[in-house]
Amino acid sequence: MSQSSEFCNALYQLSRSHNAANVELELNGVPVLVIQRHEDADRVLRANASNYRKNMAWFRQALGASRFSEDGAAWEIRRALTQHYFTRFDRQQTFALATQYAHAAVARLAAASAAGAATIDDAVLREMSVSVLVRSFLGVEFAQTGIDLGNLAQLMECGSEYSFVPPGRTSALYRETLARLPDLRRRVLQDFKRFRAPGAADSALLADMLAIDRDPANDVVLEHELLTFFAAGAETTAATMGWACYLLARYPAVQQQLRESLLAATQRDADWETLQRLQPLQRFISETLRLYPPTPIIARFANGPDVIGGRSIPAGQNILVSFIGIQHDARQRPDPWQLDLGQGGAGPGGGTAFSFGPRVCGGKHFALVELAAFLAVFLTQARFTLTSEAPPRYHWKAQMLREGGQPVHVGRAAARPAVDAASRVAGTAQAPAP
Repeated sequence: MSQSSEFCNALYQLSRSHNAANVELELNGVPVLVIQRHEDADRVLRANASNYRKNMAWFRQALGASRFSEDGAAWEIRRALTQHYFTRFDRQQTFALATQYAHAAVARLAAASAAGAATIDDAVLREMSVSVLVRSFLGVEFAQTGIDLGNLAQLMECGSEYSFVPPGRTSALYRETLARLPDLRRRVLQDFKRFRAPGAADSALLADMLAIDRDPANDVVLEHELLTFFAAGAETTAATMGWACYLLARYPAVQQQLRESLLAATQRDADWETLQRLQPLQRFISETLRLYPPTPIIARFANGPDVIGGRSIPAGQNILVSFIGIQHDARQRPDPWQLDLGQGGAGPGGGTAFSFGPRVCGGKHFALVELAAFLAVFLTQARFTLTSEAPPRYHWKAQMLREGGQPVHVGRAAARPAVDAASRVAGTAQAPAP
């Protein structure tokens, strides 16, 4: 397993051995402070965010400059380019599209389970998520783009290895993995060049991206922005859906409770607002994000001195905010490692897993609408059971997945009312052929 994936496993260990305590580590000879206290993470990400710049050189080296990696003026330019699209999207259209593609995904997952598959295929969840994203913001069917998601997934996995390699310190441990990067990157960027062709997509967002790409006053590159758009916009949601399926299978009583509350709420035609008001479902989404944050860490670099939790922070200090740590704080709940739907409101995961402060994930609200619609179909169309009781081992390729895939069998729902409810949730959207 890669060092970055091992570090995800180590973060869960730290959340137990040093619960609600920050930890000093040395990674490849570099001192790093791992933040596990929410109040200290708030200091870094919100209250004193200007003192902590992004430390994403690894992402830029591997995948090129983009909104994800840049800070300061370069980040502001990219944020101004895309943020209004991410915040003013058509929620009902997103709901309908997510429902449509979820029907196809359930059919594929159930067919694979019936054929003997013991795990969920991450590629199915990835294609489901990216299909909604591309239709919503680029106005085309993903299947028509010719983009190879397998290459993109491999590129993200290889690129993640840079996370723990300081500049100039690449060791033999990484040479084989990093040797694959140039060819993978070339293939992915070549795929994205299709969007430069006239009429490639009827999209205001793409038109704006192309316009700023042609402006010599900045260094925005269309292919780099699209790479981040696909990776951050679809991979996060797909990873979260994988963990949601695992939790539904692990907690069958919760699965049934959610199914019943959903069926009761969708006796008439439903829309995204219906699901937004359904507290058990919203709480489950938040708990999934709390227990298994798809982006487990955020890296920062101190511009100047500060004090965090009584500890002096020198200029140049490397910081890792562990969302695993801050979301498994035993001060907040007696057993933070268990699914808990008992507290009121949507819960902390939905508020922190996308980060917080001025650099919060721009696609947060889009992802939450998608997740609710996906789960509404999954719960009414399928039944989820575990195929293994083994605890998770984590695999990180820019998003945190489960090593070997989620051990879940997907069976089609037998009860007629559940299928009818899923159809009502779909509204006018028609499921494509599996």
